[in-house]
Amino acid sequence: MTSPFSYSTTYKLDKSHFSETFDESTSAKQPASAYYKATGLVVFGLVILLMTPLSAYAAWFIIVLGIVEALGVYFRKPWWLARQMISRAANTQLTLTIDEQGVSSESESVQSQILWIDVNALEKTSRGWMLHHGKVKSYVSSRCLSSEAEDFMHTKADLIQQQVQIDAKP
Repeated sequence: MTSPFSYSTTYKLDKSHFSETFDESTSAKQPASAYYKATGLVVFGLVILLMTPLSAYAAWFIIVLGIVEALGVYFRKPWWLARQMISRAANTQLTLTIDEQGVSSESESVQSQILWIDVNALEKTSRGWMLHHGKVKSYVSSRCLSSEAEDFMHTKADLIQQQVQIDAKP
């Protein structure tokens, strides 16, 4: 009889961890559609500025708002990293536990548990695992997993995929 699997590790939530999490959980390319809102705001501001008798201050405000939006899209990763690094979770120790029940994490500021029955998909990325549960994605880095934990995640990914296929059949 085999014993239930349980793996636990502790690691620091540092800039390299947050950077890897961002890289693995977002799409590699930024589509031009990400700039639609910024372009729309700039064009709308120019229309107000050039074609209406409204105050130029309002028009310039909208134009600058469009420029700030474009900068936010362009500098998306540095902005996200800066927000993570000033959060309470930055530079704290996180204890990750993977077992038969699910994946749980605990630190000074975070305590969460994702049950396997709630996971819709478990996909292997180039540097870790992406857990899809509901409309939320959570990332687990492979650099903190042992080979046994990796094997367990592969097994769980196969089981979840089989369950999804069974559920999809009429």
